[in-house]
Amino acid sequence: TPHILYGDEIRLKQVILNILTNAVKYTEEGTVTMDVGFDRIDEECIFLKVRVVDTGIGIKKEDLDKLYSRFERIEEDRNKSIEGTGLGMNIVRQLLALMDSELQVDSVYGEGSDFHFSVHQRVIKWQPIGNFSETYKQFVAGNVDYEAYYIAPDAHILVVDDTPLNLTVVKGLLKETEVKVDTASSGAEALEKVEKYKYDIIFMDQRMPEMDGIETFHAMQHLTEEGRNLSAEAPVIMLTANAVSGSREQFLKEGFIDYLSKPIDPLKLEQTVRDYLAPEKVLDPRKVRAERRAADSGAGDTGLDPDEGNDASQDSTLVVALKGLASIDYEAALKNCGSEELILQVLKDYLEAIPGRSTEIRNYWERKDYENYTILVHALKSSSRLLGATQLSEDAAYLEQCGDAAQGGDAQAMEEIEKKTEPLIKLYRSYYDKLMPLISNEEEEDLRPEIAEEELTEAMSAIRVFA
Repeated sequence: TPHILYGDEIRLKQVILNILTNAVKYTEEGTVTMDVGFDRIDEECIFLKVRVVDTGIGIKKEDLDKLYSRFERIEEDRNKSIEGTGLGMNIVRQLLALMDSELQVDSVYGEGSDFHFSVHQRVIKWQPIGNFSETYKQFVAGNVDYEAYYIAPDAHILVVDDTPLNLTVVKGLLKETEVKVDTASSGAEALEKVEKYKYDIIFMDQRMPEMDGIETFHAMQHLTEEGRNLSAEAPVIMLTANAVSGSREQFLKEGFIDYLSKPIDPLKLEQTVRDYLAPEKVLDPRKVRAERRAADSGAGDTGLDPDEGNDASQDSTLVVALKGLASIDYEAALKNCGSEELILQVLKDYLEAIPGRSTEIRNYWERKDYENYTILVHALKSSSRLLGATQLSEDAAYLEQCGDAAQGGDAQAMEEIEKKTEPLIKLYRSYYDKLMPLISNEEEEDLRPEIAEEELTEAMSAIRVFA
Protein backbone atom coordinates (compact mmCIF):
# COMPACT_ATOMS: atom_id res chain seq x y z
CA THR A 1 0.00 0.00 0.00
CA PRO A 2 1.41 3.46 -0.89
CA HIS A 3 2.65 5.16 2.25
CA ILE A 4 1.40 8.75 1.73
CA LEU A 5 -2.15 9.44 0.51
CA TYR A 6 -4.23 12.60 0.13
CA GLY A 7 -7.50 12.24 2.03
CA ASP A 8 -9.33 12.94 5.28
CA GLU A 9 -7.12 11.13 7.80
CA ILE A 10 -9.28 12.10 10.81
CA ARG A 11 -12.55 10.85 9.31
CA LEU A 12 -11.00 7.65 7.96
CA LYS A 13 -9.59 6.92 11.40
CA GLN A 14 -13.01 7.58 12.93
CA VAL A 15 -14.68 5.19 10.47
CA ILE A 16 -12.15 2.41 11.06
CA LEU A 17 -12.21 2.80 14.84
CA ASN A 18 -16.01 2.67 14.89
CA ILE A 19 -16.02 -0.54 12.85
CA LEU A 20 -13.31 -2.09 15.04
CA THR A 21 -15.05 -1.04 18.25
CA ASN A 22 -18.30 -2.56 17.01
CA ALA A 23 -16.52 -5.81 16.11
CA VAL A 24 -14.84 -6.07 19.52
CA LYS A 25 -18.10 -5.34 21.34
CA TYR A 26 -19.94 -8.20 19.67
CA THR A 27 -17.09 -10.74 19.73
CA GLU A 28 -16.94 -12.50 23.09
CA GLU A 29 -14.29 -14.97 21.94
CA GLY A 30 -12.23 -15.65 18.83
CA THR A 31 -10.63 -12.94 16.71
CA VAL A 32 -11.06 -9.54 15.13
CA THR A 33 -8.87 -9.02 12.05
CA MET A 34 -8.26 -5.79 10.15
CA ASP A 35 -6.85 -5.91 6.64
CA VAL A 36 -5.78 -2.88 4.60
CA GLY A 37 -4.97 -2.98 0.89
CA PHE A 38 -5.64 -1.13 -2.35
CA ASP A 39 -6.67 -1.35 -6.00
CA ARG A 40 -4.77 0.89 -8.41
CA ILE A 41 -6.99 3.17 -10.50
CA ASP A 42 -4.38 5.07 -12.53
CA GLU A 43 -0.98 6.77 -12.11
CA GLU A 44 -2.37 9.15 -9.47
CA CYS A 45 -5.15 7.39 -7.57
CA ILE A 46 -6.14 4.20 -5.77
CA PHE A 47 -9.12 2.71 -4.01
CA LEU A 48 -8.00 2.23 -0.39
CA LYS A 49 -9.62 -1.00 0.81
CA VAL A 50 -10.34 -1.69 4.48
CA ARG A 51 -11.86 -4.93 5.80
CA VAL A 52 -12.68 -5.92 9.40
CA VAL A 53 -13.66 -9.55 9.98
CA ASP A 54 -14.81 -10.90 13.35
CA THR A 55 -15.91 -14.25 14.76
CA GLY A 56 -18.65 -12.67 16.86
CA ILE A 57 -22.39 -13.26 17.16
CA GLY A 58 -23.16 -12.19 13.58
CA ILE A 59 -26.30 -10.46 12.32
CA LYS A 60 -29.58 -11.96 11.14
CA LYS A 61 -30.57 -11.00 7.58
CA GLU A 62 -33.74 -9.30 8.83
CA ASP A 63 -31.64 -7.18 11.20
CA LEU A 64 -29.16 -5.84 8.63
CA ASP A 65 -31.33 -2.78 7.93
CA LYS A 66 -31.31 -1.91 11.65
CA LEU A 67 -27.51 -1.67 11.51
CA TYR A 68 -27.69 1.90 10.26
CA SER A 69 -30.67 3.00 12.30
CA ARG A 70 -29.86 6.08 14.34
CA PHE A 71 -31.31 4.79 17.62
CA GLU A 72 -32.35 1.16 17.13
CA ARG A 73 -29.94 -1.53 18.36
CA ILE A 74 -29.72 -5.09 17.03
CA GLU A 75 -31.15 -7.84 19.30
CA GLU A 76 -31.67 -5.52 22.25
CA ASP A 77 -32.44 -8.37 24.68
CA ARG A 78 -29.45 -10.50 23.75
CA ASN A 79 -27.02 -7.58 23.76
CA LYS A 80 -28.34 -5.58 26.71
CA SER A 81 -25.03 -6.00 28.58
CA ILE A 82 -23.12 -4.28 25.78
CA GLU A 83 -22.58 -0.58 26.36
CA GLY A 84 -22.91 2.08 23.69
CA THR A 85 -25.39 4.43 22.03
CA GLY A 86 -25.84 2.45 18.83
CA LEU A 87 -24.86 5.52 16.82
CA GLY A 88 -21.47 4.21 15.60
CA MET A 89 -22.45 2.47 12.37
CA ASN A 90 -24.86 5.24 11.39
CA ILE A 91 -21.97 7.71 11.69
CA VAL A 92 -19.79 5.36 9.61
CA ARG A 93 -22.42 5.27 6.87
CA GLN A 94 -22.71 9.08 6.79
CA LEU A 95 -18.95 9.69 6.75
CA LEU A 96 -18.38 7.13 3.97
CA ALA A 97 -21.22 8.67 1.95
CA LEU A 98 -19.43 12.04 2.16
CA MET A 99 -16.38 10.28 0.67
CA ASP A 100 -18.47 8.72 -2.16
CA SER A 101 -18.22 5.29 -0.55
CA GLU A 102 -20.42 2.91 1.41
CA LEU A 103 -20.02 0.17 4.01
CA GLN A 104 -20.55 -3.39 2.76
CA VAL A 105 -21.58 -6.05 5.29
CA ASP A 106 -21.54 -9.85 4.95
CA SER A 107 -22.67 -11.73 8.04
CA VAL A 108 -23.59 -15.25 9.10
CA TYR A 109 -25.68 -15.31 12.26
CA GLY A 110 -23.81 -17.11 15.05
CA GLU A 111 -20.51 -17.20 13.09
CA GLY A 112 -19.36 -13.63 12.57
CA SER A 113 -19.36 -10.58 10.32
CA ASP A 114 -17.29 -9.03 7.54
CA PHE A 115 -17.39 -5.21 7.21
CA HIS A 116 -15.53 -3.65 4.27
CA PHE A 117 -15.34 -0.50 2.19
CA SER A 118 -13.24 1.16 -0.52
CA VAL A 119 -12.52 4.88 -0.65
CA HIS A 120 -10.97 6.89 -3.49
CA GLN A 121 -7.59 8.41 -2.53
CA ARG A 122 -4.96 10.38 -4.40
CA VAL A 123 -1.41 9.04 -4.02
CA ILE A 124 1.30 11.48 -2.92
CA LYS A 125 4.10 8.89 -2.63
CA TRP A 126 3.91 5.40 -4.14
CA GLN A 127 6.68 3.97 -1.95
CA PRO A 128 5.03 1.08 -0.06
CA ILE A 129 4.42 1.13 3.69
CA GLY A 130 6.34 -2.17 3.88
CA ASN A 131 6.30 -4.31 7.00
CA PHE A 132 4.06 -2.24 9.25
CA SER A 133 4.85 -4.26 12.41
CA GLU A 134 8.58 -3.63 12.01
CA THR A 135 8.03 0.04 11.14
CA TYR A 136 5.90 0.44 14.24
CA LYS A 137 8.58 -1.19 16.42
CA GLN A 138 11.18 1.22 15.03
CA PHE A 139 8.84 4.16 15.63
CA VAL A 140 8.27 3.16 19.25
CA ALA A 141 11.98 2.51 19.83
CA GLY A 142 12.95 5.89 18.36
CA ASN A 143 10.12 7.91 19.85
CA VAL A 144 11.52 10.40 22.38
CA ASP A 145 8.18 10.32 24.22
CA TYR A 146 8.20 6.53 24.49
CA GLU A 147 7.57 5.11 27.95
CA ALA A 148 8.08 1.51 29.04
CA TYR A 149 4.84 -0.44 29.50
CA TYR A 150 6.08 -1.65 32.90
CA ILE A 151 8.57 -0.56 35.56
CA ALA A 152 10.50 -2.76 37.99
CA PRO A 153 12.43 -0.54 40.42
CA ASP A 154 13.07 -3.47 42.77
CA ALA A 155 14.53 -5.69 40.03
CA HIS A 156 18.31 -6.18 39.88
CA ILE A 157 20.02 -7.65 36.81
CA LEU A 158 23.62 -8.30 35.76
CA VAL A 159 24.93 -7.77 32.21
CA VAL A 160 28.28 -9.38 31.36
CA ASP A 161 30.09 -8.14 28.22
CA ASP A 162 33.69 -7.25 27.47
CA THR A 163 32.64 -4.35 25.21
CA PRO A 164 31.77 -1.21 27.25
CA LEU A 165 29.60 -0.03 24.37
CA ASN A 166 27.22 -2.98 24.73
CA LEU A 167 26.93 -2.40 28.48
CA THR A 168 26.05 1.26 27.87
CA VAL A 169 23.37 0.26 25.37
CA VAL A 170 21.64 -2.25 27.66
CA LYS A 171 21.59 0.24 30.53
CA GLY A 172 20.22 2.93 28.23
CA LEU A 173 17.54 0.69 26.73
CA LEU A 174 16.29 -0.35 30.17
CA LYS A 175 16.41 3.15 31.68
CA GLU A 176 12.64 3.69 31.33
CA THR A 177 11.88 0.41 33.15
CA GLU A 178 13.81 1.61 36.25
CA VAL A 179 15.46 -1.82 36.50
CA LYS A 180 18.75 -1.64 38.40
CA VAL A 181 21.52 -2.77 36.04
CA ASP A 182 24.96 -3.96 37.24
CA THR A 183 27.67 -4.64 34.67
CA ALA A 184 30.74 -6.85 34.44
CA SER A 185 33.34 -6.61 31.68
CA SER A 186 34.75 -10.14 32.07
CA GLY A 187 33.82 -13.61 33.22
CA ALA A 188 36.02 -13.26 36.29
CA GLU A 189 34.31 -10.02 37.33
CA ALA A 190 30.90 -11.69 36.81
CA LEU A 191 31.88 -14.49 39.21
CA GLU A 192 32.84 -11.92 41.83
CA LYS A 193 29.49 -10.16 41.39
CA VAL A 194 27.34 -13.27 41.87
CA GLU A 195 29.19 -14.07 45.09
CA LYS A 196 28.19 -10.64 46.45
CA TYR A 197 24.73 -9.93 45.03
CA LYS A 198 21.49 -11.72 44.32
CA TYR A 199 20.36 -10.94 40.77
CA ASP A 200 16.95 -11.53 39.20
CA ILE A 201 18.35 -12.10 35.67
CA ILE A 202 21.86 -12.43 34.21
CA PHE A 203 22.69 -11.57 30.58
CA MET A 204 25.93 -13.22 29.43
CA ASP A 205 27.95 -12.33 26.32
CA GLN A 206 28.99 -15.38 24.34
CA ARG A 207 32.42 -14.34 23.13
CA MET A 208 34.82 -12.80 25.66
CA PRO A 209 38.61 -13.06 26.15
CA GLU A 210 40.11 -15.43 28.74
CA MET A 211 36.74 -16.86 29.83
CA ASP A 212 33.87 -16.92 27.31
CA GLY A 213 30.17 -16.85 28.20
CA ILE A 214 29.69 -20.62 28.32
CA GLU A 215 32.79 -21.11 30.50
CA THR A 216 31.67 -18.32 32.82
CA PHE A 217 28.20 -19.86 33.12
CA HIS A 218 29.65 -23.27 34.02
CA ALA A 219 31.94 -21.60 36.57
CA MET A 220 28.82 -20.02 38.11
CA GLN A 221 27.25 -23.47 38.32
CA HIS A 222 30.38 -24.68 40.12
CA LEU A 223 29.99 -21.79 42.62
CA THR A 224 26.38 -22.90 43.13
CA GLU A 225 27.54 -26.41 44.05
CA GLU A 226 29.88 -24.84 46.61
CA GLY A 227 27.05 -22.70 47.99
CA ARG A 228 28.78 -19.44 47.00
CA ASN A 229 26.50 -18.25 44.19
CA LEU A 230 23.89 -15.85 45.59
CA SER A 231 22.28 -15.69 42.12
CA ALA A 232 21.91 -19.45 41.68
CA GLU A 233 18.16 -19.06 40.95
CA ALA A 234 18.61 -16.28 38.36
CA PRO A 235 17.82 -17.24 34.74
CA VAL A 236 20.93 -16.77 32.57
CA ILE A 237 20.36 -15.48 29.02
CA MET A 238 23.03 -15.62 26.33
CA LEU A 239 23.89 -12.50 24.31
CA THR A 240 25.30 -13.44 20.92
CA ALA A 241 26.23 -11.70 17.67
CA ASN A 242 26.50 -15.08 15.94
CA ALA A 243 22.94 -16.39 16.18
CA VAL A 244 22.38 -19.04 13.51
CA SER A 245 19.92 -21.86 13.00
CA GLY A 246 20.11 -24.19 15.99
CA SER A 247 21.58 -21.55 18.34
CA ARG A 248 18.65 -21.74 20.74
CA GLU A 249 18.96 -25.52 21.07
CA GLN A 250 22.73 -25.24 21.60
CA PHE A 251 22.39 -22.66 24.38
CA LEU A 252 19.51 -24.52 26.06
CA LYS A 253 21.65 -27.65 26.04
CA GLU A 254 24.40 -25.74 27.85
CA GLY A 255 21.85 -24.70 30.50
CA PHE A 256 20.95 -21.17 29.39
CA ILE A 257 17.25 -20.37 29.63
CA ASP A 258 17.15 -18.21 26.46
CA TYR A 259 19.26 -16.02 24.18
CA LEU A 260 19.14 -12.58 22.55
CA SER A 261 20.80 -11.64 19.26
CA LYS A 262 23.08 -8.61 19.03
CA PRO A 263 22.61 -5.82 18.19
CA ILE A 264 19.86 -6.06 20.78
CA ASP A 265 16.33 -5.18 19.72
CA PRO A 266 15.10 -2.62 22.34
CA LEU A 267 11.56 -4.02 22.52
CA LYS A 268 12.80 -7.61 22.59
CA LEU A 269 15.14 -6.80 25.50
CA GLU A 270 12.35 -5.08 27.43
CA GLN A 271 9.98 -8.00 26.81
CA THR A 272 12.60 -10.59 27.78
CA VAL A 273 13.27 -8.86 31.10
CA ARG A 274 9.51 -8.70 31.70
CA ASP A 275 9.08 -12.41 30.90
CA TYR A 276 11.74 -13.61 33.34
CA LEU A 277 11.07 -11.28 36.27
CA ALA A 278 8.97 -12.45 39.21
CA PRO A 279 5.41 -11.07 38.68
CA GLU A 280 5.41 -9.19 41.98
CA LYS A 281 8.38 -7.07 40.81
CA VAL A 282 6.61 -5.87 37.65
CA LEU A 283 4.53 -2.74 38.26
CA ASP A 284 2.08 -0.66 36.23
CA PRO A 285 3.92 2.63 35.53
CA ARG A 286 0.72 4.67 35.44
CA LYS A 287 -0.25 3.66 38.97
CA VAL A 288 3.27 4.16 40.33
CA ARG A 289 3.64 7.59 38.72
CA ALA A 290 0.22 8.65 40.01
CA GLU A 291 1.26 7.62 43.54
CA ARG A 292 4.55 9.47 43.16
CA ARG A 293 2.82 12.61 41.92
CA ALA A 294 0.43 12.47 44.87
CA ALA A 295 3.36 12.07 47.28
CA ASP A 296 5.36 14.85 45.59
CA SER A 297 2.44 17.29 45.59
CA GLY A 298 2.20 16.83 49.34
CA ALA A 299 5.90 17.66 49.67
CA GLY A 300 5.75 20.90 47.68
CA ASP A 301 7.13 19.47 44.46
CA THR A 302 7.64 21.98 41.64
CA GLY A 303 6.52 19.36 39.10
CA LEU A 304 9.80 19.57 37.29
CA ASP A 305 11.58 16.55 35.94
CA PRO A 306 15.31 17.29 36.42
CA ASP A 307 16.08 15.47 33.17
CA GLU A 308 13.25 17.06 31.19
CA GLY A 309 14.32 19.50 28.51
CA ASN A 310 17.97 18.50 28.75
CA ASP A 311 17.99 16.38 25.62
CA ALA A 312 20.34 18.36 23.43
CA SER A 313 20.41 15.55 20.87
CA GLN A 314 17.40 17.02 19.03
CA ASP A 315 19.46 19.78 17.39
CA SER A 316 22.89 18.29 17.96
CA THR A 317 25.59 19.09 15.42
CA LEU A 318 26.77 15.56 15.97
CA VAL A 319 23.42 14.07 14.94
CA VAL A 320 23.44 16.20 11.79
CA ALA A 321 26.99 15.04 11.05
CA LEU A 322 26.04 11.40 11.57
CA LYS A 323 23.05 11.66 9.25
CA GLY A 324 25.34 13.13 6.59
CA LEU A 325 27.94 10.35 6.77
CA ALA A 326 27.70 7.83 3.94
CA SER A 327 29.64 5.37 6.12
CA ILE A 328 26.94 5.31 8.84
CA ASP A 329 23.38 4.01 8.48
CA TYR A 330 21.71 6.41 10.90
CA GLU A 331 18.32 4.67 10.77
CA ALA A 332 19.97 1.36 11.75
CA ALA A 333 21.74 3.11 14.63
CA LEU A 334 18.45 4.62 15.83
CA LYS A 335 16.75 1.23 15.66
CA ASN A 336 19.56 -0.48 17.60
CA CYS A 337 20.04 2.22 20.24
CA GLY A 338 16.41 3.23 20.66
CA SER A 339 16.92 7.02 20.88
CA GLU A 340 19.15 9.84 19.67
CA GLU A 341 20.28 10.46 23.23
CA LEU A 342 21.57 6.90 23.56
CA ILE A 343 23.18 7.00 20.09
CA LEU A 344 25.27 9.98 21.20
CA GLN A 345 26.21 8.34 24.48
CA VAL A 346 27.22 5.11 22.72
CA LEU A 347 29.07 6.97 19.97
CA LYS A 348 31.20 8.83 22.51
CA ASP A 349 32.19 5.52 24.13
CA TYR A 350 32.86 4.04 20.69
CA LEU A 351 35.09 6.91 19.58
CA GLU A 352 37.02 7.08 22.85
CA ALA A 353 37.84 3.37 22.49
CA ILE A 354 39.19 3.66 18.93
CA PRO A 355 42.83 4.64 19.67
CA GLY A 356 43.35 1.85 22.23
CA ARG A 357 41.31 -0.86 20.45
CA SER A 358 42.84 -0.22 17.03
CA THR A 359 46.32 -0.44 18.57
CA GLU A 360 45.42 -3.73 20.29
CA ILE A 361 44.11 -5.18 17.02
CA ARG A 362 47.38 -4.20 15.31
CA ASN A 363 49.50 -5.69 18.12
CA TYR A 364 47.72 -9.06 18.08
CA TRP A 365 47.84 -9.09 14.27
CA GLU A 366 51.58 -8.43 14.17
CA ARG A 367 52.19 -11.09 16.86
CA LYS A 368 50.00 -13.54 14.94
CA ASP A 369 48.00 -14.07 18.13
CA TYR A 370 44.92 -15.11 16.18
CA GLU A 371 42.84 -16.03 19.22
CA ASN A 372 42.87 -12.57 20.80
CA TYR A 373 42.85 -10.91 17.36
CA THR A 374 39.60 -12.75 16.57
CA ILE A 375 38.00 -11.76 19.88
CA LEU A 376 38.73 -8.08 19.20
CA VAL A 377 37.48 -8.04 15.59
CA HIS A 378 34.37 -9.90 16.81
CA ALA A 379 33.75 -7.08 19.32
CA LEU A 380 34.39 -4.50 16.59
CA LYS A 381 31.87 -6.25 14.35
CA SER A 382 29.23 -6.10 17.06
CA SER A 383 29.80 -2.50 18.21
CA SER A 384 30.06 -1.16 14.64
CA ARG A 385 26.82 -2.85 13.62
CA LEU A 386 25.19 -1.28 16.68
CA LEU A 387 26.09 2.21 15.41
CA GLY A 388 25.17 1.55 11.78
CA ALA A 389 28.80 1.44 10.59
CA THR A 390 27.75 -1.35 8.24
CA GLN A 391 30.82 -1.64 6.01
CA LEU A 392 33.19 -1.67 8.99
CA SER A 393 31.02 -4.28 10.70
CA GLU A 394 30.99 -6.50 7.60
CA ASP A 395 34.76 -6.18 7.15
CA ALA A 396 35.29 -7.12 10.81
CA ALA A 397 32.87 -10.06 10.48
CA TYR A 398 34.88 -11.39 7.52
CA LEU A 399 38.14 -11.08 9.44
CA GLU A 400 36.52 -12.78 12.43
CA GLN A 401 35.80 -15.78 10.19
CA CYS A 402 39.38 -15.65 8.91
CA GLY A 403 40.64 -15.49 12.51
CA ASP A 404 38.65 -18.60 13.45
CA ALA A 405 40.08 -20.45 10.46
CA ALA A 406 43.64 -19.16 11.12
CA GLN A 407 43.52 -20.66 14.61
CA GLY A 408 43.07 -24.02 12.90
CA GLY A 409 46.15 -23.43 10.72
CA ASP A 410 44.37 -22.28 7.53
CA ALA A 411 47.11 -20.59 5.45
CA GLN A 412 44.66 -18.82 3.10
CA ALA A 413 42.86 -17.27 6.08
CA MET A 414 46.20 -16.01 7.42
CA GLU A 415 46.90 -14.38 4.03
CA GLU A 416 43.51 -12.65 4.12
CA ILE A 417 44.26 -11.32 7.61
CA GLU A 418 47.63 -9.99 6.38
CA LYS A 419 45.97 -8.29 3.41
CA LYS A 420 42.84 -6.83 5.01
CA THR A 421 43.73 -5.86 8.59
CA GLU A 422 45.49 -2.62 7.69
CA PRO A 423 42.50 -1.31 5.65
CA LEU A 424 40.21 -2.32 8.53
CA ILE A 425 42.25 -0.31 11.05
CA LYS A 426 42.39 2.65 8.64
CA LEU A 427 38.58 2.64 8.21
CA TYR A 428 38.07 2.21 11.97
CA ARG A 429 40.33 5.17 12.79
CA SER A 430 38.66 7.35 10.14
CA TYR A 431 35.55 7.57 12.36
CA TYR A 432 37.67 9.05 15.12
CA ASP A 433 39.13 11.68 12.79
CA LYS A 434 35.72 12.68 11.43
CA LEU A 435 33.66 12.76 14.61
CA MET A 436 35.88 13.28 17.65
CA PRO A 437 36.32 17.05 16.98
CA LEU A 438 32.51 17.43 17.03
CA ILE A 439 32.26 15.69 20.40
CA SER A 440 34.97 17.93 21.83
CA ASN A 441 33.09 21.03 20.63
CA GLU A 442 29.81 19.75 22.10
CA GLU A 443 31.36 19.20 25.51
CA GLU A 444 32.82 22.69 25.95
CA GLU A 445 32.00 24.12 29.36
CA ASP A 446 28.71 26.00 29.59
CA LEU A 447 29.63 29.38 31.08
CA ARG A 448 26.08 30.68 31.43
CA PRO A 449 25.12 31.49 35.07
CA GLU A 450 22.81 29.03 36.79
CA ILE A 451 19.31 30.36 37.46
CA ALA A 452 18.29 30.75 41.10
CA GLU A 453 15.80 28.20 42.38
CA GLU A 454 13.17 30.85 43.22
CA GLU A 455 13.45 32.33 39.71
CA LEU A 456 13.14 28.88 38.19
CA THR A 457 10.00 28.09 40.19
CA GLU A 458 8.49 31.48 39.27
CA ALA A 459 9.33 30.98 35.59
CA MET A 460 7.80 27.49 35.55
CA SER A 461 4.64 28.78 37.23
CA ALA A 462 4.28 31.42 34.52
CA ILE A 463 4.82 28.80 31.80
CA ARG A 464 2.12 26.63 33.37
CA VAL A 465 -0.35 29.55 33.29
CA PHE A 466 0.34 30.23 29.61
CA ALA A 467 0.27 26.51 28.73
